[in-house]
Amino acid sequence: MWYVVFGGILIFAGFYLIIKCLIQRRKGIRLDAMLIGFREERGTNYPLFRFTYEGEEIVITGGVPAEPGKFKYQEGDTVEVVFNPSNRKFVDIAGSPTEILYGIASIVLGAVLAFAQLKKMGVL
Repeated sequence: MWYVVFGGILIFAGFYLIIKCLIQRRKGIRLDAMLIGFREERGTNYPLFRFTYEGEEIVITGGVPAEPGKFKYQEGDTVEVVFNPSNRKFVDIAGSPTEILYGIASIVLGAVLAFAQLKKMGVL
């Protein structure tokens, strides 16, 4: 029974991630930012961007982890980011499907867990 509950939670979390990402990208401001390096937080690397918004220079991390050697962009590259002035913790790279893919993976995993448990219980 717990697999059904956990699967439902994963499905909910997946839809939440997708909707949150779409809303943030719609409300955000697209800006050109320079990739200036990477920041390590708790053993995970995040890209670090610098851009100017309303005369203020902002240095901010990307919202999705990235390995420096495998990242699509190199230090010094200009990247279009989506910045939400009310959230100065991170930015998204415009057009990046990573958060949406995390949401889809969560939905699929949750559905598989719930379906397998329901089949095992004889409900399906």
